[in-house]
Amino acid sequence: MQRYYDTLLDEQRGQYRVIVDKTYEDLHPRDCFDDTCFDIADMCRDIDSGNLDWFMLRVRVMYEGVELAEDYVGGMLYKDAREVLSDGTAEDMIECAMDTAKVQAQIMKQKFEQLVA
Repeated sequence: MQRYYDTLLDEQRGQYRVIVDKTYEDLHPRDCFDDTCFDIADMCRDIDSGNLDWFMLRVRVMYEGVELAEDYVGGMLYKDAREVLSDGTAEDMIECAMDTAKVQAQIMKQKFEQLVA
């Protein structure tokens, strides 16, 4: 099955391209929230009517079109998905993915050096 993503952020950070996007969430909100804390029926109505955004967030770090790292988190519930760009959620994920990308770039560098040796 093909997944479609909506881009929330696409920017250059130093040598790397960072892409933050979202897609539909496979899990039903009932599987993630407790009815004793939230009115799940109201929440589902708000999601279905577009008043709340229920999604999975993905962060990718690219170099020259090659994906070096990615990070995912599901069960995101916001009034507007773009809020993840200002509340620290996306930034934390970007930081983790950037750290992984830098390690991956070093590993690839060593492998390429062996190729030409």
